[in-house]
Order: sequence, then C-alpha cells, then structure tokens
Amino acid sequence: MRIAPYFTFKKFLQDKYDTTLHSIPVDLDLGCPNRDENNLGGCTFCPSNGARAAQTLDAKSVKEQIEKAIDFSQKRYKAKEFMLYIQAYTGTFTSVINQKKSYKELLSFYNFKAISIGTRPDCLSKSTLEYLKELNEDIDVYVDLGVQTLNDKTLENINRGHDSKTSLEAIKKLKEYGIKIFAHIIVGFQGESREDWLNTLNGVVKAGVDGIKIHNLHIIKNTALQKEYKKDPFKTFMEYEYANELIFLIRNTPKNIPIIRVSTDTPITDLIAPLWNMQKGEFIEYINEAMLNGGFFQGDLLEKIEVPIQKQNSFNLEDGSITIWDKSYKDYYHAKAGAYKEAKELFIKQSNLEQRLEKGDVELLDIGFGMGYNTLCAMKLKKKNALNITALDKNRVIIKQAVSLIKEKDEKEILEKIFEKLEYRDEKNHLKLIIDDARYSITKLEKKYDIVFLDSFLPNLNPSLVTFEFAKLIKEVLKDDGIVITSQNNPMVRNAFSKAMFSLKEFEIERSDIKGLILTLGEKNNSKDWGQYYEDPHLIFREKQIVTNAEQKAYGEGI
Repeated sequence: MRIAPYFTFKKFLQDKYDTTLHSIPVDLDLGCPNRDENNLGGCTFCPSNGARAAQTLDAKSVKEQIEKAIDFSQKRYKAKEFMLYIQAYTGTFTSVINQKKSYKELLSFYNFKAISIGTRPDCLSKSTLEYLKELNEDIDVYVDLGVQTLNDKTLENINRGHDSKTSLEAIKKLKEYGIKIFAHIIVGFQGESREDWLNTLNGVVKAGVDGIKIHNLHIIKNTALQKEYKKDPFKTFMEYEYANELIFLIRNTPKNIPIIRVSTDTPITDLIAPLWNMQKGEFIEYINEAMLNGGFFQGDLLEKIEVPIQKQNSFNLEDGSITIWDKSYKDYYHAKAGAYKEAKELFIKQSNLEQRLEKGDVELLDIGFGMGYNTLCAMKLKKKNALNITALDKNRVIIKQAVSLIKEKDEKEILEKIFEKLEYRDEKNHLKLIIDDARYSITKLEKKYDIVFLDSFLPNLNPSLVTFEFAKLIKEVLKDDGIVITSQNNPMVRNAFSKAMFSLKEFEIERSDIKGLILTLGEKNNSKDWGQYYEDPHLIFREKQIVTNAEQKAYGEGI
C-alpha cells in the first residue's frame, strides 16, 4: 500500500475513533457580528446564506437539516458514525444561554460522537469558552475557526471586522480551555502571494492549532466580492495553479497536524470564478498522485523525509539497458530493443541533434523524462556548442529507482543531482526538470525549442500527452524550423498531430519494436478527414476519461 502524502482528516478520525465520522452540517441562523439586522454587510466573499451546506438548503427546521444530512451521508457514503457541524454563519454569535439550549437540542437528535462549531475569532467570550470547556467533558468539541488570513491589509479589504492579533489570541484562549481548533485558511485573496498564505499557515501552526482547513478563494454570486470582481477582474486559481500552492502549503505543515480539507464546495449556479472542469473527487485524487509521484510529503520542507522507491519490476533489454514495468500503466518504460538504442537511433539521430549542435546552441524540450535515457544520451554527445534541456515529467520518484538500476557511474551521478536539485549543469549541458502535469507546465514555458522529444507510454495508457489539444501546445513552443520526435506511431497520435497541422513522417527500425513519428511544421495538411483522435479540451481530463470519451465518440459515429 502506498504511503499517504499527507495526514488526512479521515486518518485523524480513524486514529482517534477507530472509524470515520461524517460531518452533519447545521445552520442555526445565528447571523454574524459583521452583518446588520437586515443581514447586510459581512465579509466580502461570504454569501447571504453564510455558506450553508447545499444538501440542507430546503430544510425547514434544524431537525430536518440533520435528518436530510444523515440520510445523504448514509446513502452516498454508507456512513455509520457522525460529527455534528454547526457550519453556516457564526456558531457562537448568541448568548451562552441560547448556545446551551441550541446545542443541547441538536445533540438530542442523534448520538453524535463529536461536535464541531464554526465561529469567528471575535466571537469567543469568556462565558462561551467556559461553556465549551464544560461541553467538552461530555462530548469532543472542536472549534472551526475562520482565520482566513493573517494579513491585516487583506482583513481590512475583505471587511473581516477583526485583525490578525484577534485570531492568534483566540487560538491561545481556546488552547487554555482545552478546546481543539481547526483553522480555516483561504488561498488567493487579491494582493496576496505565496509568502502571505505561508505566513498565515506558519502563524496558526505556531499558535498551536490542531488541524488546518485550506481552500482557494471562490467568487460567489450576490457578494460584495462579485461586485469588485466585475468592476476589476483579478486572478483566481484554476486547478493546476491551486494544486501547486496547496501542495507547497502541505509540505510546509508539520506532519502531526491533520489537513482537514483541501477544497470547498460552491454550487455551480452560484459560482462566478474560478470555474473548474475538475470535480472535487478528481482534484483530491490529482493532489494525492501529484505528491506521491513528485516524492512530496507533508512537512518535507520542514524536515528531511526519505522518499521511498516504488518497488516495480525491472528488466534487462536487448542493448544492455534496464527498464521498468510500470504498475500503473502495465507496460514497459522502453522498447524491448533497448532504451539506449531507442534514444540514439530514434530521438537523437532522427532529430539531427548532432548536426544542430555543430551549428549552434540547441534548446531541447524532453516531455516524458522518465528514467532519463533520452536526455542522458543527448548530454553525453561530444559537442562544441551548448545543449539546454527543459525536461517535463510528473514522476520524480521514478528517477530515484533509475539511479538504483542504471549501471553507468556518470549517469547515476547526473540522475542523483537531478532528483535532489531538479537541475544539472556542466560545461556544455544545462538541464532543468519541471515536476508537474505537462499539460500545465508546457503553458508556462517562456521560450521556443529546436527539438522536442515526446516519449509517452502507449496512447491508450497515457493519452493526455498525445491529444489534439496537447499537440497544439507543442506547436506553440516549437521554433519554425523545429522538429518533434515521438516514441509512438499510432493512428490516434498521427490523427491528432495531423489535425494540429504537423507534417508527419513515420519511422521504424526493422526487426525491432522501435518506431515513432518525425513531426515538423512545414507544409500544411489541409485534409478535413482527420480520423479518430484523443481530445482533452480543458487539458485536465484523467487518462481513463480521455480514452472513454474517444470510445464513446467512436461508438456514436459508428467507427
């Protein structure tokens, strides 16, 4: 079983309760100290319903809210044990007498194992703290504290109604009364940067919170923030962008602090921006895979955590090189004829790399770095000019396994440096490795390339790198006289690149399994009958989804 990349809320609950507690959200309609008697005002990002859970919006009483939420969790998640979650607005914005009455009534409806109370740092009076301490003796009490940010300028801009000092003092007081605290952090406020949300994270961690809730900023209809955004649109984070910021924060979070949540839900009918094409479950799956493939773990930027080698079977190839049988893709990383032979005869020879290096410096883009054979062979060429390599891959961990398998000492040393620093430089070679989904990282490249090595798995296993949309992205970073070499020669690949207006030449070494395509931007292919090809219009679909969509389209067209 693979090691989880971060301390999940599910793991926290299982460790403490030997089971998963499903949250049952309740809106007590207590309002907020930051709103007036007409429910106007409030934080600029907060909707008028106080972010009430969607599955309880039509409930007419708190009892009905609980019944609906429990029924929903039982049907969807087969839930058995529950935590009461006073979610919307401010759970302690009322007298202690009312708090006692309300909480007692709610807890009488079901045998909850714990209660979580969403509130603000400026709504924790001494009498409330004393009551929560008393309640904590009968049932586990958690306070979901809306910190959002510790940037005082931002707090003022979003009309938060308190400063950062208030948040830190609230955490201190809750700890003194023995109450566990889950701090909410929002990533993406206008004017803030990675430095700001890292400062917020560090601040609440240092103050002693027991868990972290993180989500990206949502601009919701009928909020003050929507009006600001309409007047002057500002940056909001799309899937890959937020994923990178989230992973950075997780890596800076001590590994003993659970990450309670990493995203938020807003009904699409209410959401202005960002409009994602990745579902919540897909996003969480993507985060887990991205961290594991990158060799990243919670807290690894605070203390060195040994990255485990993925135990996958290795095989000797015909030319003496060694490859891996990938468990996920259920395929070899290289042609059976050999990784060195494929690198030299297909990628290097067919791209005319040596001849180009004779004329001047060469910019090479290696998409699908993998075990590094193509780049290693290119770097070992004798050359009088510089070879600058940008390598894209989402799997850094495989490099560590390659170090343990590859026999050549100099290649091992290069790979070790690349694994640790994501960069290597010598007199004639400079390599920078970018660990990310290539569909995103290619859009951030700031130069054009003479040569592109596109070394993906079989198209039906890793179609995201051979879709029509990805072919267009390659075209955008390729010089006019550039050349693309692929390790696949398949109708789906040929059709995608043909539609992207590449000129194609097929390549195959006789009596071997080495074959590919040589692609240039020369004469245009004006055919409108492209045949079937893979599509990924938003550049975020999972591999299986791309294949399924193509199969359904083919079935619908009777292909």
